[in-house]
Amino acid sequence: MEVVALPADRRPGEASAPDDDGRPVGAVEARPQHKTRAAQRLEKAQVAAVMALRAVSSYSEAGLELPVFFGRLSETVAGLVGARQVAFWRLGSDRSLVLQPEPHGFAASSPVHRLRIQVPADTESVLERIISRDELDLVKGSSLDLDAFWAANGLKGIRNSTAVSWRAGDRRIGALVAYNSGRGFSKGDAWVLRVAAMATGLMWQHTEAEQKLGVTVERLEQAASARRLLLGNIAAGGDEARRRLASSLHDDSLQLLTAAELQLERARTEASGSKQAAQLDELKVTLINIETSLRRLLINVSPEATDLTLGLDEAIRARLEALRIQTGIEPDIDLLLPGQVPESIQEIVFKNVSEALTNVERHAHATRIRVSARAAEGGIRVVVADDGKGFVVAESTYVPGHLGLVAIRERAQIAGGQCCIESEPGVGARVEFWVPISV
Repeated sequence: MEVVALPADRRPGEASAPDDDGRPVGAVEARPQHKTRAAQRLEKAQVAAVMALRAVSSYSEAGLELPVFFGRLSETVAGLVGARQVAFWRLGSDRSLVLQPEPHGFAASSPVHRLRIQVPADTESVLERIISRDELDLVKGSSLDLDAFWAANGLKGIRNSTAVSWRAGDRRIGALVAYNSGRGFSKGDAWVLRVAAMATGLMWQHTEAEQKLGVTVERLEQAASARRLLLGNIAAGGDEARRRLASSLHDDSLQLLTAAELQLERARTEASGSKQAAQLDELKVTLINIETSLRRLLINVSPEATDLTLGLDEAIRARLEALRIQTGIEPDIDLLLPGQVPESIQEIVFKNVSEALTNVERHAHATRIRVSARAAEGGIRVVVADDGKGFVVAESTYVPGHLGLVAIRERAQIAGGQCCIESEPGVGARVEFWVPISV
């Protein structure tokens, strides 16, 4: 066995002089042990962070009320970081911190429950550093500035404390604070607190989004209810207006016109053979045309003209047959309507179809017309197309006699639907609208 002699100036167990790297020859390297401890601390913090995430997820999925949620989570976090007390502090719109219900470890008589802490605008204040920048220095397991802050606000017996920012994305919600650790708080504990605060912030954001969605849904339901009432009022008001107009036409205008025709007939008899006879004959023809026009108007505005007791399908077919008899325009009918349609929607569909047909009758000079009505996308889609002379759509609002097209669009929109009118001079016109079945 080879014997290695030690230098004369070195006793057994001593390290030799430093080598070229500056380390004593034969010295025992202690760094691997330090790295092992650091790795153990990191692993422990990672496990605690995962447990905090699982706690947030579990309590959130359980559907707990917020006070119960924060109470259980605070207790769990306290166990993970070795704290006697843990609390979530909520930042209000007036920059004041208020304790979330059910903090862990505080007695019911503790003054902490009555605290309302104003966060100063000073960027170097301990609260502003925590909430805005998530900065807090730990010295010997605590933050002296934070400990002094709690003491100044009447919390006695706080030996050590640490805190992290509680956020939801870029939005500051407040702070998560841990108090009184027997061993002092470490950077690993601060990391666990940050993970818990981050996950809770995301949960908070999700809860707020659900609440806003609930409010939006409620408002939409209220709007839908108001729209249904409006549709009912429009239908009732329209029928009443038509009834009054029909009554006025029948009992007033047409009666006066009939009396005028009788007076004219007597005048013609007395003027027989005179030079005024021809003029009186022309006047009679004019009066007859006026009466025919008024009676056609009476038929169109009469509430009975929108009688849907036979069903929407039959009402549309009857209207098209009347159009064919009066004008000679040949209809092409393609109707495939759903079975259950609310009466208010049936009235809107029929009125819009009737309005479109009246427009064709008065202005289009068409020979054929096609009407298609089918169930589509939870509603009814209707197309009325003719081969008439057409018009400029952009000018239709201002052209006398085309206000019916505006009414078609407005009825569809009020019902929650949409309308599209296409036409060009010389190529006919196409009116398409869709209304939902449920209103």
